[in-house]
Amino acid sequence: ITGMRPDLIINPHAFPSRMTIAMLLESIASKGGSLRGKFVDATPFEDALKKDREGGSESPSLVDELGSMLAAHGFNRYGTEVLYSGVYGTELTCEIFIGP
Repeated sequence: ITGMRPDLIINPHAFPSRMTIAMLLESIASKGGSLRGKFVDATPFEDALKKDREGGSESPSLVDELGSMLAAHGFNRYGTEVLYSGVYGTELTCEIFIGP
């Protein structure tokens, strides 16, 4: 138990209805970047730009790259973490997506 508390909780249905899907990628990128101590480009179309630069060869998607970066530092590759109830101290039955 780390004592970490979320500062902001957002309804997951808010992302598609507000067209803010990039916020999820930015959260994963910022977590990975802070672990590495480096800037991370979370541009949604970076994958397509890489393919153009490399002559159309297959390259891993941005999600795969960011997930691998998190996994290399011991985190879940999808940015989820286990949280505990602040009232009862028991583990919540689901994983929660958390970004810095």
